[in-house]
Amino acid sequence: MEFEQGVDQGRFFDCQGCGARLTFAPGSEELVCEYCGHRQEIEARDEAAVAEIVEHDFREALRAVRTKPLTELMVGGREVNCKNCGATTVLDKQAGHCPYCDSPVVARTPSERDEGVIVPESVLPFKLDERRARESFRRWVGSLWFAPNDLQQRAAAEGIDGVYMPYWTYDSYTTTHYRGQRGEYYWETEYYTDAQGNQQSKQVRKTRWYPASGVVRVPFDDVLVCATRSLPHKLLNALEPWDLHELKPYDPAYLSGFIAERYAIGLEEGFKLAEERMKPHIRAACRADIGGDTQRVHSMSIRHANVTFKHTLLPLWISSFRYKGKVYRFVVNARTGEVSGERPYSWVKILLAVLAALAVVGAIIYFVSVSGAA
Repeated sequence: MEFEQGVDQGRFFDCQGCGARLTFAPGSEELVCEYCGHRQEIEARDEAAVAEIVEHDFREALRAVRTKPLTELMVGGREVNCKNCGATTVLDKQAGHCPYCDSPVVARTPSERDEGVIVPESVLPFKLDERRARESFRRWVGSLWFAPNDLQQRAAAEGIDGVYMPYWTYDSYTTTHYRGQRGEYYWETEYYTDAQGNQQSKQVRKTRWYPASGVVRVPFDDVLVCATRSLPHKLLNALEPWDLHELKPYDPAYLSGFIAERYAIGLEEGFKLAEERMKPHIRAACRADIGGDTQRVHSMSIRHANVTFKHTLLPLWISSFRYKGKVYRFVVNARTGEVSGERPYSWVKILLAVLAALAVVGAIIYFVSVSGAA
């Protein structure tokens, strides 16, 4: 697997107006200087930069994958490590805090660096800027039920970071041999005696089960697996779907001014997670193939063929804030504005709500009993 070499720093990151560092402007194809306002278009570096994004053979990559130092993700990049949550990121500015747990981060020394990583060949650039991300953050905090009164003020005081998250995408053509049962409904009349001693009847639905087996073939395209351990995957999965048809060939210019995390979940482990995401769809295909009114799937023997993958970076706005000693995270899909987050609860508010609900129920019962007595 071949990867692009780094580019000349001056070509992309130095402002032609004042010489300051340029940063990528979300929603554009430009770098902008925050000091003098100069804007510079991101140009194709060479023919490879505008080539079609390639899917790589999974099995071949496991045998002979080529890696490069993490710092090649961006020009002037510095690798930093969070001792609290273990996240390893690369950024082109002074390290301050970890975007995932709000802990201080330190630069790695050359001796601490890994031998190399699979460098992404594609990137989905930021579309939403920081202002819109903060607006989403404020709306989300303001919409929370039973939130502590001071949560919005405390959360708003925290920073928000633009982070490129590492993702694997997998394609696979699956062939599955299954065994199960097909259920067909029928109705029987059952008789019973009611509370007044009268004979009554009712129709009861029952199921006849028949053995079933067969083969289903299900293709998968771009099954996403986030390759981080720094955030719960439940939070990240809630941000889907992503507009992967807008992926760009990797260019360090898109990362200027942002943070990029290295993958913590490798290529092979990532495919195992992708397999788990495929199974519900395969099981649904088996049920459809069985037919009938209801189905049972007892076993599935799944074979994967023509497995390919991409390593890409997807953009998130992340805010981590501490509330009463615990870290909470809020994430925004920087393409669509979809939000997901963790939040604290005010148990005082919950208790008051429960007491109020009980009071209402008690009042209803009282008035019903009084009306009945009258």
